[in-house]
Amino acid sequence: MQTSSQAALPAPVSINGPSPHTPEPIEFTELALTVDLLLESHPVFSDAVKAALLPLGGEFLFDLPHAEKPGGKGRVAAVRIRYAGAQDARLAFVFLSDDAMDARVSPPDRELDHLKSFAESFVGVLEKIAD
Repeated sequence: MQTSSQAALPAPVSINGPSPHTPEPIEFTELALTVDLLLESHPVFSDAVKAALLPLGGEFLFDLPHAEKPGGKGRVAAVRIRYAGAQDARLAFVFLSDDAMDARVSPPDRELDHLKSFAESFVGVLEKIAD
């Protein structure tokens, strides 16, 4: 039995986004589940991601191959959505598994640095074009 002094404290939340110890934002779960459901009716990964982003008010940036195994069908899409209480849209990645059956969503701080840098540069170019 735990006493109140032994009870686990909640993990700290950073203003820059979730730390590795905090649960994923609910928007990530919603987006991943919606992409999973849409993959049957939208066989093209990017189309499923775009459709899943509509109710979230998200923005599709691009998608690239991202297979973990040779010959895998994995892909990754860079998106911007509001999550973890942020007022502005923030970068996130949607990963399609090698078997093209499951999707997961991850913040940029947990993924490949070169992919994060490319996505941030891509957003910078889009913002300059919009000005």
